Amino acid sequence: MILKIASTIGSLTFLSRILGYFRDFLFAKYFGASFISDSFFVAFKLPNLFRRLFAEGAMNSAFVPVLSGIQVKKGGLEATIFLTKILSITFLALLPLVILIEIFMPLLINIIAPGFSESPEKFNLTVLLSRITFPFLIFVSLSSLIGGFLSTINKFAAMAFTPVILNLTIIFTLLYFGSFKIIGYELTIFCAYAISFAGMLQLIWLIFHLYKNGVFLKFKYFYNKKILEITEPTKKLFKLFLPAVIGNGIYQLNLLIDMVLASTLPSGSISYLYFSDRINQLPLGVLGISISTALLPLLSKQLKEKKISQSKKTMNECLMLCFLISIPATFGIFLISDQLLEILFVRGEFSLNDARLTGMSLRALCIGLPAFILIKVLSVIFFSREDTKTPVKVGFIALLANLFFNLLLIDEYKHVGLAFATSISAWLNVIILYFILRKRGVIELKKNTIEILFKSLLSSVLMYFLLNEAIHKYLIADSFLAKFSLLGIIIMFGVILYLFFLYLLRTPYLKIKR
Repeated sequence: MILKIASTIGSLTFLSRILGYFRDFLFAKYFGASFISDSFFVAFKLPNLFRRLFAEGAMNSAFVPVLSGIQVKKGGLEATIFLTKILSITFLALLPLVILIEIFMPLLINIIAPGFSESPEKFNLTVLLSRITFPFLIFVSLSSLIGGFLSTINKFAAMAFTPVILNLTIIFTLLYFGSFKIIGYELTIFCAYAISFAGMLQLIWLIFHLYKNGVFLKFKYFYNKKILEITEPTKKLFKLFLPAVIGNGIYQLNLLIDMVLASTLPSGSISYLYFSDRINQLPLGVLGISISTALLPLLSKQLKEKKISQSKKTMNECLMLCFLISIPATFGIFLISDQLLEILFVRGEFSLNDARLTGMSLRALCIGLPAFILIKVLSVIFFSREDTKTPVKVGFIALLANLFFNLLLIDEYKHVGLAFATSISAWLNVIILYFILRKRGVIELKKNTIEILFKSLLSSVLMYFLLNEAIHKYLIADSFLAKFSLLGIIIMFGVILYLFFLYLLRTPYLKIKR
């Protein structure tokens, strides 16, 4: 079940990531790694930080388990009324927040990117772009709630498609206005408007899919005083929501610290971290987000129905998938990072030196790739049990570790030190979460799961050393077509080698012994 759901979400997420690459390719071509790209990426990240804090993070992790309980106990109509109520409350809470931040945007940019104040042009552009993109927060937060509702009725595809809408909108904007030779400062403004417009399209898309599945929002509740009544489910939601806000706030503060420190580094540093993160996000998005999105409603339902052994089996299936894909992805990205970035982004304003500097941070970041994926899966196990407090405490420890290693490494290693600190803190987070779950008896690793972990690791190491020689031959190629073809062959050969070694080691497939 989990494999089927994850594959549906994963395939759409993969499509989104491919379009995301083309979007980033155009960013690199038109903006390079410059003060303009730094300004745009800060403005792009700002509403996403709040989105992850209020919507996809805290609200969804609290909303889905409560909604699952309502559907099991009271039926679909009550669940629809509850969705309408929470949509209303979310809108009423976010609207004044957005207005307030729009007014005080210069102050906020001074806090999150203090290094920008040294360049008035860079600072003013960042403020302008951030004001244009910030309304995206309202649209994407409401969309996230509707997507959470659809996941509880096993409809995952519509929400998984929403990033495709965002990427297509930005790509169209870049291609259309770029064709009129509108570049640089002016083009970033059009892209900023495209982000907010895409958010509105995403919301319309999901409302359409609610209706398509026979779910009709009770609009009378949008203007009804009853939306402010504190019912038992609402009380339960906010009881779970507040710790989740703190927990996600810690994680977002982690990202914020990275941005603050990166803004003090030479121009282009934020862009290097952005592009390396985008490459790292491909396996993270396809695997981590897909599994965690599918896992939360499934585990919540199994626990509500007292299917404890089934829930443990589901957890092991998820961990197997994580190990099988994330471990070879880490070795592969580490091996071909420079060549990959050269082929993907070295165009126009993005130079070979930009690719080299981005590759350094990518290697540091990909070391934490399995940890980033496992955090999503392990956190969902807590959320499904309506425990949002424990990830908060663990996240705070990881935050302190990240800050410590940031300050330790930034002077000597610049943006690469920030990326490496993120990986270290992620692994610390995973280790603590796992041991807490194990101590509570919530998770129990089956023999097959442990086997897959070690055999995947061994297969990846063997693949790495065999491909290392082939990568050196890649450097001899001169033309783009030759490099592209050779890199493609190396990647395919790497996948074949990895699967071959798994076969030789008699690696068990996704079957768990009872």
